[in-house]
Formats: sequence, structure tokens, C-alpha cells
Amino acid sequence: MEYLNFSSLTEEDFTEIVLNVGGRRYTDDPKIKELNCDYILDDAVIELKIIEEEPIEKKTKQEKLAKLFPSQAKTVVLNPKEDIQHEYYQILVTSIQNSLKQASKQLQESAKNSNAKVKIAIIMNNGLTMTSPDEFYKLAIERTKNNTSGIDILIVCGIYYFSDKFDMRAFFEFKDVLIKGEERKEIIEKLRSSWNHKIEQYMINQILDINIKRIKEPIQDLFFELNGIRYVKPPIQWGKPSEFYGKKGRPREDSSKSNNYPKPAIIFPIFDITSYNYVKSNIIEKEILLNSFDEYTKWAKTEQMSFSNSLQFMVHVLIKQEDLESFKVPFSINQLQKCANLKFENQLKNILDNCIEYSDEVTSQNFILVEVHEIGMDKANDIAYISHINTKNNSTQDEQHKWLIYGERMKYEYATLLASTYCLALEAETVYYYRNEDYKWK
Repeated sequence: MEYLNFSSLTEEDFTEIVLNVGGRRYTDDPKIKELNCDYILDDAVIELKIIEEEPIEKKTKQEKLAKLFPSQAKTVVLNPKEDIQHEYYQILVTSIQNSLKQASKQLQESAKNSNAKVKIAIIMNNGLTMTSPDEFYKLAIERTKNNTSGIDILIVCGIYYFSDKFDMRAFFEFKDVLIKGEERKEIIEKLRSSWNHKIEQYMINQILDINIKRIKEPIQDLFFELNGIRYVKPPIQWGKPSEFYGKKGRPREDSSKSNNYPKPAIIFPIFDITSYNYVKSNIIEKEILLNSFDEYTKWAKTEQMSFSNSLQFMVHVLIKQEDLESFKVPFSINQLQKCANLKFENQLKNILDNCIEYSDEVTSQNFILVEVHEIGMDKANDIAYISHINTKNNSTQDEQHKWLIYGERMKYEYATLLASTYCLALEAETVYYYRNEDYKWK
């Protein structure tokens, strides 16, 4: 199932909104180069500014955002805490500020030339989805008050379209703010009524018109990657829980390309003294077992310790004599390896099937904890933290809690598989899991 794209509202649509209530364009002559506004309605001049630029698309903005959100984790949610909100919004607000400053100059010049009494700026969000409707509204008011002198009334409007491929929700904003001078409710209500009528037509066209140019996608994750870190702005939650998708919630995309994940384990067969002697007597490739049980065991430990890939661990699997007695002798190293692989798969399945949700009632003193932060609409954003907790021995706090994976990008299914592999390799008792859904698409 694919998303249904909408068409975008354009300046031509706004021209219709103004004309329908008796207004007109300030000029239709493209040769006129001096500063002028878009419309005249009664004794008001009106300038329309449409914001379509995403700050996140510019490399300079990306670098500023990355500096503002330092992190060791491979995914960062662009949700500023109070102490950095001012700097954050300074990065996002440039297109809004520049548009309003330009509108102010145009309105002042046009009002002087037409003897208009009221100067109205309309700013429409048609693509800046890094800001919520409330954020866009507040930023527009703030910049109008602080950075302009030629705007009497500000109108902030926009269309915010969300979809989960089954349900669709479109929210429409049309809010007016008196910046200075007298209120002109009659003009504002004319524009609001015409806007509402246009929106009704617009929504009917989205459903019925098969020929419209559909370029407006529903609001989705915005992200960029810089120096191996993904910076994500998830969409806001909208509407009530989906009745169609039920308790599982709205489906998330998965562009994580699971085939790119390495297999979490390299299987290394080890023996007790009895099985070692049995294998030594019956295996074709005897040299693989070296000269003695002690020598082989020491070599196996050295190989495991030297294996340094945090996403792929060497797991020792104990092979006993009874595991091999069904083999026709002599047998090969390949048969031995298949036996070890099968034992590992059964042990791994048992751990995966018995993972426990983390709570305050943890009973184990030696366990693997996997915490997965599920972020936005795409599982490719998700990050995992995996640690080994062992409080059995009298050890320091650092020894009791050891990070195995810190903020690596991986989805829940792979993270629990990797944690279960660590559980076997480090001889922990069980795996506890925790799913953080603070920023998850629901």
C-alpha cells in the first residue's frame, strides 16, 4: 500500500481566495520592479509568503544542528531541551524571518503608494515540517514583532497532512494576530471564510480529481546523516490510535536492509576431556585439535579474546561425546561444525523465547540488558544499548556494568538476537529487554 500524495496550495489558489471576497491583485504587470505587495482588499494591502524550504536540506544547517546535539549514539532525535531551544529555533527560523522582513518592506512601500490604511502579511507553511503548527505560529509572531515594522496584522496558515497509508488526516491552520494598530475583523473574517471555502474544494479535489499534480507527501521522518550519525525529526503524533491496525499500532517502514547486518555469532566448538579424546580418535582432520586438550582449550580462549567485532561475537559451544555418537566414524570437521551450529541455534532459540521485559523486579544477578529506542516512522532510525550486568561477585561498579553496544543503529529484532548471542558467549543467565517508545510512530 502506497501513500496518497496531495497537491500543494499555490499563490494562484490564494489569489482566488482574495478575488472571491472582492479583492484584487496589486498589479498584474510583470514589468513593475519596485517593491510591491500581492493584493489589495478594501483599504488593506496584503503580502503572501509561502514557506517551502526545509532547513535540514542545507549542509550549513546540518552542521549547526549536529554541533547543537553532540552524541555518542548513532541516532539523535532533534528535540531540543530548554537550554538549547533558542539556538535551535535560530537555525530553523531563517526562511520565516527573511520572508517576513521582505513582506514588511513590500507592505510599507505599497501602502504608501496606494494610501492603504492596513498592512497584512500572510505566511503559509507549505513544506517546513521540522516545525509543528504551534512552533511555526510562535516563530512567525516572534519574528514579526522583533524584526519588522511594516506589518499591522499577521495571518499564519498552513496544511499539515498525515497518513499511515490507510487513515489520512489533514489539519488546516488560519490564525490572525494583531501586531499593532486597530483590529480589522471584517477583513479577516472575509479572508477566513474564503479560505475555508477553498479548503473544502481542495479536500474534495484530493479525493476525486485524478488529474491534479500530487507532489505533497504526508509528513514523515526528516533526517540527515553526518559523520556516521543520523539526526532525525520524527513527525508529531496525530489523531487517536488506529482502529484499522489495532493494538499493534500503525505500521512502521523498515529501510534498515536487514541483510547488511552481520551474523551475530561465529561458532567455535569446544570439548570436555572425554569428548576431546573421542574426537581426536575419530576425526579425519586431527591436526585441527592441536597436540593436547589443554593446548586446544587455551587456543580457543585466545581466539575468542582476540575477536574484537562488537556486532559479531565468537561463541564457544560445548560438544559432548553423546552429541557425536550418531556420526559414522571417521567424521569430518564439517560434520563437527554442523553439530556445534545446531546446538547453538537451539540454545539461542531458547534464550530468545524466554527474554523478559525489564522491570523493578529483576531477579537475576547475571544478565544481559538490551534497551532499544524506537524512533519515528522508520526502523532504520532505531538504536540499541546492550550491557552485561553481573552483581554476583564482589566487584566495582564498572565491573558490574559493562557496555557491549552503545547507541548503535539496529532494530529491536536484531538487537535481541545480538543480546541473546552475548548471553551465550558471556554465560549470563537470561536477557532482559526494554523498548523506549517516546518518539515512536504509533
